[in-house]
Amino acid sequence: MIKPMNVGILLAILSGALYGTLGIFGVYLLQEGLEISDFLFWRFLLAVILLLPFLLKKTYWRDIFSKPGLVIILVSSIFYGGATSFYFYAIEDIGTGLAMVLFYCYPIFVVLLNWLHGKNPPSKMTLIGLFVVLLGALLLSDPNQWNVSLEGIGWGALCAFGFGVYFYTSQCAIRGISILSGTFCICFGNFLIFALLVLLKQNLTIPSSLWALGNVTGISILATLLPIYFVFLSLRTIDGTKASILSVFEPIVTIVLGIIFLNETITSFQYLGVFIILAGVYLVQSCKKPKNVGLSESVMPS
Repeated sequence: MIKPMNVGILLAILSGALYGTLGIFGVYLLQEGLEISDFLFWRFLLAVILLLPFLLKKTYWRDIFSKPGLVIILVSSIFYGGATSFYFYAIEDIGTGLAMVLFYCYPIFVVLLNWLHGKNPPSKMTLIGLFVVLLGALLLSDPNQWNVSLEGIGWGALCAFGFGVYFYTSQCAIRGISILSGTFCICFGNFLIFALLVLLKQNLTIPSSLWALGNVTGISILATLLPIYFVFLSLRTIDGTKASILSVFEPIVTIVLGIIFLNETITSFQYLGVFIILAGVYLVQSCKKPKNVGLSESVMPS
């Protein structure tokens, strides 16, 4: 029998791996002529629509309109939506590789918030694991292709900070509501911010081909609904610090999918980065579970 903590670790890794499909779906949608704000709008709109049939019970709607639910909606729209926008600004200035490295520094902010606000200091092994994982992400990005820009680095740092605040706040608020309701709140909060962006630019491209519709469906389910739900499930048995670090498994999947579907090549630096990330994941998952971690029975989905 698999131990509960091991299930939480596997769910956190699976969540990160599913997030890794975001890049491949995004590339295909950009090739179909959709702008970034367009496909992010359709991504979260479809996610909201797909969740609605599962939210028929009144208890779910009480969760959504409760204080924790509204906090998740607000934080998601501001910090998750902001982090996404900052990420693409960073890509424009410094390229995908360095922007990815800066984004995956967000567990540092989760660690700090858990330590300073949550009174849950990280163990030495957790800090070592975090350092090793970030080193692996650094090598995955291929430093030979970096384009250094102070403005771009600033956008990347803001992206990491925003996502770290979103992750930490959501991890705290989800303890007060069901996981399904929390997943809806995140998707709805992001839908609101990207709907606002679409209204401001007064232009929206509609995915018309079956290929585009298939990719919108894929990005909504595989890169949005399932990873959000799985990471919340993982928080039943592991703490947010560990879950955030384990999610850095995502770029490995992104690289593998790029090789399979986009005919990309992998460098010796990236091979080394994959190995180092796996070593870091092993170190993090070997850490002992802190006290008072996990969701109470009352907030598990019914």
